[in-house]
Amino acid sequence: MELNTLRYFLAVAKEENMTSAAGSLHISQPALSYQIARLEEETGKSLFIRTNRRMTLTEEGMFLKSRAEEIISLCDETLKDMQNESEDIYGDIYIGAAESRSLTLLAEVIQEIRNSYPHIVFHFYSGNYDDVYARMNHGSIDFAVMVEPFGFQNIEKIYFPLKDRVGIYIHHDHPLAKKTSVTSEDLNDLPLLLTVRSYMTPEDYSEEFHIPLERLNIAATGNLIYNMSLLAEQKTGAVLSLEGLVHTGENSPLVFLPYEPVIERRLVFAWKQYRPLSRACEVFLEAFRRKAESFKPESHN
Repeated sequence: MELNTLRYFLAVAKEENMTSAAGSLHISQPALSYQIARLEEETGKSLFIRTNRRMTLTEEGMFLKSRAEEIISLCDETLKDMQNESEDIYGDIYIGAAESRSLTLLAEVIQEIRNSYPHIVFHFYSGNYDDVYARMNHGSIDFAVMVEPFGFQNIEKIYFPLKDRVGIYIHHDHPLAKKTSVTSEDLNDLPLLLTVRSYMTPEDYSEEFHIPLERLNIAATGNLIYNMSLLAEQKTGAVLSLEGLVHTGENSPLVFLPYEPVIERRLVFAWKQYRPLSRACEVFLEAFRRKAESFKPESHN
C-alpha cells in the first residue's frame, strides 16, 4: 500500500466522483480508476458504493479513510521535521485533550513556548477517551491529556499537579440545590447525566459513588459535557462531572455541588511509549515537565 495510492483514495472519497478527483490530482481518469481498483484488490474489500453520479464510501472505506488520513498526516509531519535544518525550532504539535480547568497549566506552557519559538503551532483535538488514545496510538496526535482513572497501557506520563473535585451540576430549582454538597444517599434514584468512558460500567459508578445498582438512574450519556449541561438546564437530570467545566455564575441556571466524601480526579499528560518525538515536541515536553515540577499552588488560587 503506497502513500500516493492513499492520497488518490482520499481524493476520490472527498470528491465522490472519479472524474472530479482525477482533475484535482492532475492525472487521467483511467489511471485513477486503475489505482483505486488495485487498492481494492490489495485490501480485498470494496471501498466504494458506485452509482451513475456518485461514489460513496462503504463501511470498510470509511475505516480506511480514517487510517489513511492519520498515515498521510504522520508522514507529512515527519518529512517536515527531517527537512528542518535551521537553528530555529518550528513545527506542528497535536494534542488530544480531555476537559478540565487544570488545562490552565498547559495553556501557560504553550504561551511560554510560543514566546520562545513562534514558529511552533499547536493543534487541539477534543474527543472521548477511546478516540484520543487511539489517535495517540496511531500517531495522529503527539500528546494526550486524560483524566484518571483510565485503562490504557504503553504510555509515558507526567501527572498534573492540580486535582479537580467530582460533583454534580444541577438546576438551581431542584431541592438538592439548597445544599452545599451531595452524598451517595442524595444520588440514589437521581437521574444522572454521564460523560461516558468505555471502561467504566454502571457497576463501576455504583461502587465508586456507593449507589446501590438498582438505584443508579442513568438518564443520558454523552462524550461532551456541554451537551449534558443543556439537558441539566432542562431539568432532565444532574451532570456527574468535574468542577469548573460548566458555567455556574450569575445568570446560570445551574449550580455545582461537590460530592462528599471528597473524590478528586487527576490529569495526566501522556505520550506513546517508545515513539520518537520531533524537536518541537521534545522542547514542549521538557517545558511542561519543568512547569509541573516547579508548580506552586498559591499562584493558581
